[in-house]
Amino acid sequence: MIEKTKKKMEEASQFGSIEAVIDLPSPIRWHVKWKMAHTKNTGQMTSESAKEIVEKIVSHFQLIIVIIYVYSVIE
Repeated sequence: MIEKTKKKMEEASQFGSIEAVIDLPSPIRWHVKWKMAHTKNTGQMTSESAKEIVEKIVSHFQLIIVIIYVYSVIE
């Protein structure tokens, strides 16, 4: 990991800009943010409706992952 970072920094010095070379971490997914915002410090959801919404979001997201996996296996 350190070697990879050093290599990217060397490449950045050649380009004159770090932003052109260093990959930024991917942004956190929106459903994860929503779930975190509606979860208390105790781990419980802020309301029953928030709990239901999170369950629906998670189930839909899992379904999308399965569809993508199946599609990638078919091709």
